[in-house]
Amino acid sequence: MGTTAVILGGGYAGVMAANRLAASGRPGLDVVLVTPVPRFVERIRLHEYAAGARADATADFGSLLHPGVRRIQDRAVQIRANERTVQLAGGTELGYDYLVYAVGSAAGTAPDGAVRIEHLEGAAAARSDLAALPSGARVAVVGGGLTAVETAAETARSFGSLRVSLHSAGPVVPGLGTQTRRSVEKSLRRAGVELCSGTPVPAGGDVRAGLGADVVLWCAGFGVPDLAAASGLPVNDGGRLSLDPTLRVRGQDRVYGAGDAAVIDDPFYAYLRMCCAAAMPMGAEAAGNILRVLDGKAEVRHDSGFRGLCISLGRSDGAVQFLSADDSPTRFHLHGRTAAVQKEIICRMTLRWIRGEAKRSGAYTWPTGPQAGKATTAAPAPTAAPAPTTRS
Repeated sequence: MGTTAVILGGGYAGVMAANRLAASGRPGLDVVLVTPVPRFVERIRLHEYAAGARADATADFGSLLHPGVRRIQDRAVQIRANERTVQLAGGTELGYDYLVYAVGSAAGTAPDGAVRIEHLEGAAAARSDLAALPSGARVAVVGGGLTAVETAAETARSFGSLRVSLHSAGPVVPGLGTQTRRSVEKSLRRAGVELCSGTPVPAGGDVRAGLGADVVLWCAGFGVPDLAAASGLPVNDGGRLSLDPTLRVRGQDRVYGAGDAAVIDDPFYAYLRMCCAAAMPMGAEAAGNILRVLDGKAEVRHDSGFRGLCISLGRSDGAVQFLSADDSPTRFHLHGRTAAVQKEIICRMTLRWIRGEAKRSGAYTWPTGPQAGKATTAAPAPTAAPAPTTRS
């Protein structure tokens, strides 16, 4: 009898975890990836797709996954950790020996009249709405984070005849250094984006009327699926699965987490934000710890950090903020076409890293995290794992 590893979620974390497990070549290890979408969604490309600058923002799972990964197109609706089973929406009950919870983030709520672009369906709706607008129509983008900034810039450059405004409660991308933020704001204005910072969005009714816009693209905040909470697993106040530093759920020696839907509850890891650059290392590390347990070795604490933040401001403009490992900005940054090229390289490399992991388990590496004040919360030792007999 073999060992089954089930990965819930076919995003950056889930696919990376599935590949690291499947490519390890462990005898008797069955890797199952459960995802409701038929194709891999490049979420870091959705703003390009919404603005019509990119024909597609998806990739064939067959081109990304190790051939040993068994993919099931369905959605998990219940995790019964005590029974080690997952109930799928289609009626199937999956048993597992190890589970990786990598269901990603979900679009949060938006007021009436607004379109969210953080998921493929919303980006497709925005793409259709923008293409149908007449010259001179107004587009309001709401939010001050990376998604909002990139969406506003891409829309303004793709639709030069439209009037685009960016509405944020505070400064755009608050994690940037002062000089980088000024450069980003200059680029947005050059692209024709009107910056409306510090102005609250009118509440109630159709938000398009409140903002005087024909189309409103809502990029403010997002949430996570309630699967973990509904399954009785520990979650934080935002509903994210709570993990120890080894990416394992406390009290559950067979359940691990990775990506946007999970969070390490040790204060040391507060610097890890919800993003692709954190999700992929978490997916790889969660899978790596499962392999270590199968080999009778000790799990390791998660260790990942940041080196830079790349921002797309259209196809020929961008900004790169160099970062310390703990995600704090340094004084170094790039701007303009060089930064745009760097951003495009990183976007392309994400799929190459995933494909590389499918060819060789452990091929993907990442920057280490901050070293001072390493995680303080000890992780309880896992119970003995069944050895193999011979899946964010």
